[in-house]
Amino acid sequence: MSFLLRAFIILIVGYFLMRFVGKKTASEMTGIEIITLLAMASMIGHGVGEDGLWKTILVLCLFIALLITVQFLSVKFDFAEKWIMGKAILVIQNGQVLSRNLKKLRMSVDQLESKLREQGISSITDVKTCTIEISGQLGYELVDEAKPVTFRDLQSLAAQQQLPPLLHRPNNPNDNLFNEVIQQENKNQKDLSLDRRELK
Repeated sequence: MSFLLRAFIILIVGYFLMRFVGKKTASEMTGIEIITLLAMASMIGHGVGEDGLWKTILVLCLFIALLITVQFLSVKFDFAEKWIMGKAILVIQNGQVLSRNLKKLRMSVDQLESKLREQGISSITDVKTCTIEISGQLGYELVDEAKPVTFRDLQSLAAQQQLPPLLHRPNNPNDNLFNEVIQQENKNQKDLSLDRRELK
């Protein structure tokens, strides 16, 4: 088999197998997902340069099967999620940095402050609760005084002050970017219900 054809087959197989992993960016992946991705990339590289086409495809399928099994166990059982995927760790509580938990993460206060600044948070005292998630992303809840005002808050305030209802731009269905996805989902549900009726 020619080099180009072998490379094309392996890359196509790798692409379709990666579709099973789920839609995640590299920053959202857990440790086992990153390791699996790197191992697959290495196998693809070796498979393209050598003659073990079917062996490479088999190993790629094995990697994905193992990863899907781990993901299934993590969703099904809490203890599996804790030991395999890890868990979120609390780093700020009621405006106070939990140094002990930062040490577990091997993260300095400066690094934590950098993550807070990236989220537009200028003071640790504005944070009620903050966690470092499994993916390494920051999860946080602001104290009531620091939360941004929502349209619902403004409506409630207007009602208390007996002001006229707040004006807002009328919604144009064509402007909603989610309509295409929602309509496709509804279409799929209708098609599924029709199929079920036909089976009966």
